[in-house]
Amino acid sequence: MVNGLQLLDLLRETENKMLHLHRAIDKVSSEPDFKETVSVLTVVVRDYQLQLDKMKQALGALEINTAQSASQSNHAQGTH
Repeated sequence: MVNGLQLLDLLRETENKMLHLHRAIDKVSSEPDFKETVSVLTVVVRDYQLQLDKMKQALGALEINTAQSASQSNHAQGTH
């Protein structure tokens, strides 16, 4: 199981890869010889974006679970 910090590191790494892909697409998009390359890179960027969205959802769920367990712990101890 992946913890929150590992997930955050993976999220940053994926965002960094996407930034590099966007730069590559920008450089080759004006070249007619690279039309196919731009198409492939665009698909890869979409895949990375889906992964990012999933990681952000998972990270959000971890934060909610942490807040819920802290609330439940405080309630069980009689503090609010």
